Amino acid sequence: MHVALSPTAVHPRAARALHPQASDTAALPRLERAPIEILKLSSRDLQWLPALTHLLIDNVHLGATLGFLAPLSRYQALDYWHGVFARLGQHHMLWIACESEGPGRLLGAVQLSLCPLANAHHRGEVQRLMVHSEERSRGVAGQLMARLECAAATQGRFLLQLETCADSQAEAVFAHLGWQRAGQIPDHCHGAEGQLQTAVLYYKRLPHLV
Repeated sequence: MHVALSPTAVHPRAARALHPQASDTAALPRLERAPIEILKLSSRDLQWLPALTHLLIDNVHLGATLGFLAPLSRYQALDYWHGVFARLGQHHMLWIACESEGPGRLLGAVQLSLCPLANAHHRGEVQRLMVHSEERSRGVAGQLMARLECAAATQGRFLLQLETCADSQAEAVFAHLGWQRAGQIPDHCHGAEGQLQTAVLYYKRLPHLV
């Protein structure tokens, strides 16, 4: 539910992306953690594929409703991200949150799909907001969404929509970030563990910047 090779030119954090979350860093005091940096990825930034694959599996195995059932194999997760990278461009964007120092660990990701229809060039859809389970309560989701909303507004997309699972942590996050609840659909999809779940629809109006 919507709230994943040939070498390329080396990104400043190419080497860092090859090392997913290290478990010992989760216990570090928050004050010792590096600042968060938000990066927009292109179809050439394939060095982030291993860490993104790890992020998706982490979220699904902890119950996130992202269109997959648990257990999610590494092959399935990697195949999904290859599909995402193939779509990146004018109408589909991907941002990641990572630490700006040290190993540059991946903390989270979010996608924006801009509607290509001639009568809907004013709106977009937020898809698959994910934060690693060891990086919650750091403001990662808020920073990812702020960057996404700013990018959408600058392109004239002043209405955003998304769907998420009712009564979930994700729903609480979106409500906290100022999104408006539009309604719900019971038994909309199966959750990660196979149970039927209610989908909740949210929207947000952005400032007209262009």
